[in-house]
Amino acid sequence: MHFSVAIRLFNTLWVGLLGGLVFHWLQIPLAWMLGPLLANLLVSLYGLPVGIKPRIRAVFLGSLGMVLGGQTSQETLQQASSWPASLALLSLGVLLIIFGVAYYFRKVAGFDKASAWFSAVPGAMTSMILIGGQAGGDERKIALAHALRLTFVVLLVPSLFWLFYTAPDVDENPLFQSTENLWLLLGIFPAWWLGKQLRLPTPEFTAPLFMSVAAALAGYPFSGGPYLVAATFMVLGGSIGARFYGMPIKEILWLGKHALGATLVALVMASFAAFLMVWLLGLPFPTALLTMTPGGIGEMAMVALALGIDPVFIAAHHLFRILALMLLIPFFFPFLRN
Repeated sequence: MHFSVAIRLFNTLWVGLLGGLVFHWLQIPLAWMLGPLLANLLVSLYGLPVGIKPRIRAVFLGSLGMVLGGQTSQETLQQASSWPASLALLSLGVLLIIFGVAYYFRKVAGFDKASAWFSAVPGAMTSMILIGGQAGGDERKIALAHALRLTFVVLLVPSLFWLFYTAPDVDENPLFQSTENLWLLLGIFPAWWLGKQLRLPTPEFTAPLFMSVAAALAGYPFSGGPYLVAATFMVLGGSIGARFYGMPIKEILWLGKHALGATLVALVMASFAAFLMVWLLGLPFPTALLTMTPGGIGEMAMVALALGIDPVFIAAHHLFRILALMLLIPFFFPFLRN
């Protein structure tokens, strides 16, 4: 590992550990994700070299997939029969978010057409940057808009739940207590290889997730225990905050205010669609809102884990959202280009 890369990794970890400890001491929910995220965001803006290589982040995404899959049960499969209706409502919510956010970026922030539309798509960030660039959009602006939106979503949504929703005590959640079938971690790398061959979206996460689901249904549920869960949260949270290292502060501040406005628009649209899901399907509002929230699949699954909400349901719906966007957006390419 190159020396500068090692320094950035070391800084990310110790800053993340400090942020996690402070948030844990303050008894803030999701302390081991939000603390490292905010701490690394602040030091990256200050200029401290931080950052985590994608391969290292991928290891912990695989760990998260294993933890999520370990929560699967036969009851989860029985509930899957009702998913087509919720997936249809999710599709409606995604359309509302795209149109609402694109309108904001176009009319308020002054983005060109391609940059506005591809910045508004909630997910498939790498694909949207590349396709948006081919459509004549500003790749840097699209990338920063997506990164800021994800950061604001991860910071705002748990805070809203903290104010209006009482999560179960962490000590009562078996996820944070037991350690079981750790040998399944050896399957992460073969699962990655298979996921890449099958061209799964985010294979470093989804392939271990599916493997863990299969193992749980076969009678071998994976449970990483409190230290693995905390380390996974810390690394993934820290990597979100550290991605702003090296970016001009003026650019971040200018686009940040518009990304915050666009995020609020997206959350209003997501809340409306969540109310529809509650009204039509009878789902609990916290589950419906997390399903509709335009965040990353891993990040929203972590929020679900911490709040005691069914993480498999959340992950499955966000996976569907990403797959649908990756399949459908290219067909609309001629209409979205500058």
